[in-house]
Amino acid sequence: MNLFAWLLAVVLSALAAGGGGLWVGQDVGRTAEAAKRDAQNLKDLGSMLDAQKGLIDQANAASLAMRQATAKRLAADRKTTEDITHALALTAGDRAGCHFPDDSMRQLAQAHRRAAEAAASGVRGALPAATATPGGN
Repeated sequence: MNLFAWLLAVVLSALAAGGGGLWVGQDVGRTAEAAKRDAQNLKDLGSMLDAQKGLIDQANAASLAMRQATAKRLAADRKTTEDITHALALTAGDRAGCHFPDDSMRQLAQAHRRAAEAAASGVRGALPAATATPGGN
């Protein structure tokens, strides 16, 4: 082999190796960039999931508070109904003549006031305190 052919072979080999290296380098670079982009997407997705978890926790807390407020409201309503029923039972015979005792009328007026306050305050508002009346339970 003469010197020119030898040099040509070396130059062609160097160009082929350089081209192959460039191609491999670009492929590695694209892969690295895709991995970086995927890692950022995964991080963003994790942040969104964490934010959603916070919203779910807030919704669960609000739901629990609503259930507790509803249970308190039902208990207060049940107690008021029971008090009025007991107060009216004392004079059940007199009601035919539309005679209601004063304490029953006071309890009805107080129940009416508490019902109006409860309706105005909403389910999660503070329940008005029931006041004791003479002759009531």
